[in-house]
Amino acid sequence: MKDNRIKFNIFSFISTFARSLIEIFISLYLFKNGFPINHICLFYLLENLFAIPLSYIFVKTGEKYKYSIIMCLGIVSFIILQVILNNVINKISYIILTSILYSIYRRGYWVSRRFYLTNVIPQRDSSESFSIVVIFSQLSSILSGYLGAILLDKFNMLSLTIISSILLFLSVLPLVNIKYKSTNTKIELIKNLKDYDKRNYIAFSLYELNNLLTFIFPIYIAIYIQNSYVMAGSINAISNIAILIFIFIYGKIIKRKNYFVLSSILFILMCLIKLFLYNYLILVIYFFEGIVKLMQNQSVNKIYFENRNGMDSTHYNLIYQLLESAIRVIVVFPLVFMNNIRTMIIFVLIIMGLELLIYSKMKKSKKLY
Repeated sequence: MKDNRIKFNIFSFISTFARSLIEIFISLYLFKNGFPINHICLFYLLENLFAIPLSYIFVKTGEKYKYSIIMCLGIVSFIILQVILNNVINKISYIILTSILYSIYRRGYWVSRRFYLTNVIPQRDSSESFSIVVIFSQLSSILSGYLGAILLDKFNMLSLTIISSILLFLSVLPLVNIKYKSTNTKIELIKNLKDYDKRNYIAFSLYELNNLLTFIFPIYIAIYIQNSYVMAGSINAISNIAILIFIFIYGKIIKRKNYFVLSSILFILMCLIKLFLYNYLILVIYFFEGIVKLMQNQSVNKIYFENRNGMDSTHYNLIYQLLESAIRVIVVFPLVFMNNIRTMIIFVLIIMGLELLIYSKMKKSKKLY
């Protein structure tokens, strides 16, 4: 098991480095190349809409064959996406094509990554093991995010495409030798959906809205503070540095108590504060937001690993993927008809607040806390 975790952490470091060179800048890249905000939201909407059937197909295929094959398919799609991003055409057809490629990449990558992660992290007492995985990912993201920003500002997307493509294929090599439980699980989605703790559904969907805001906020920064990739890379680095500083503290604390509700409230407050800042003070807020996101991340993954209610890892992986995509589709759809970035962010925060209220009011599961 320990040997498998080492291999997974090597994969995590290299693949996160390769992805973060470009992925954290996609929304800003489209914005700087002339796409209006609502078209960028359409890209995100379509990506998650396509992800719903793709999640089922990829999990079923991964169970029948190998998840490393699905991972490679996702990587190939990401490379093609990068090539197309080098040749921007300001048309809706371009948005549709890039969203399809992005969806294939993300589902291929995350369906496979969560499968391997679930097999190398113990179901009980997962906090410390998961903390180490987070450290490798966040450290890698700090380095590559800033490097990617410099290369984009000084050169072009092509330089990143070459580096990212080579590293992504190298990252798969450690996965080939990871030993895991035999697959080919029969997919019984409806049965498992009925049996699973509904509170956990709310927790996962609430957490996934953070990623939507991570997608939107770089555009807000570009409009109101500084329109550069280096600024976006600096924000990513500062947030991840905060995570690295406090990761082991929370790895110990969360063994005793889950801080999901508290961290969700603090995250909403941090986002609201950012909307009233028009200078570099926002970087300080991003540091504290990094700490809060760590609390959320550790809390929701404690739920993910330790509260399956007897559900096997295959169905758990599939349900998470479907829920992640579905909630994003529902919330992003109204954003396509909005043109003001501040209005969009406030709308998402209101949805998060409502979900948090529902989550708090629902009867607590003994398995959750």
